[in-house]
Amino acid sequence: MDLKPLIAALSSILAFLLMESDGPGGRLADEQVSTPSLSLVLALLGVAVRQGASLPRALGVVGGLLPGPYGLRMVRVAHLLGRGNGWDLSWSGAIGDPDYGQSMQVLADCLEPSWRLGSSPLTRIETTLRQLDYHARSVLARATAAITVRLLVPTGLCILPAFVLIGVIPCIAAFVGRIS
Repeated sequence: MDLKPLIAALSSILAFLLMESDGPGGRLADEQVSTPSLSLVLALLGVAVRQGASLPRALGVVGGLLPGPYGLRMVRVAHLLGRGNGWDLSWSGAIGDPDYGQSMQVLADCLEPSWRLGSSPLTRIETTLRQLDYHARSVLARATAAITVRLLVPTGLCILPAFVLIGVIPCIAAFVGRIS
């Protein structure tokens, strides 16, 4: 099994994530590590599985590339699965995390049927990616609609008096002047 393409892809992602480092220490700017996008994590897991990695191996490699506690949670799950622990036990700590639990729950739900049934996780990963994309687009559409209304009302309130003073009143004055 040739893991060179997988390692190259994951190294590129890691380099991208660390672009904002503040020097040779490799720490991220302001020493804050943001939660990686769930779509990015799923896409990386998909790449690893396509290259032939098992679920524990894929979780370990991808988790090892992600900075901060999020990646450490994934590595811990991979370690527990690799040692023969059950699915629920392996994920319980990650899902219980107050910061990353919801994201870890999505990952666990996405990968669980593959672990239990031995099927390929690629279909579930792609479906979950499509659902996340749909959800993000709907949130963006709602936000766009809300900001449109917020911008339209003040603009209308500013333009309406000008329209009345410049367009309507002179027309009415001209019309009244012709009648008298």
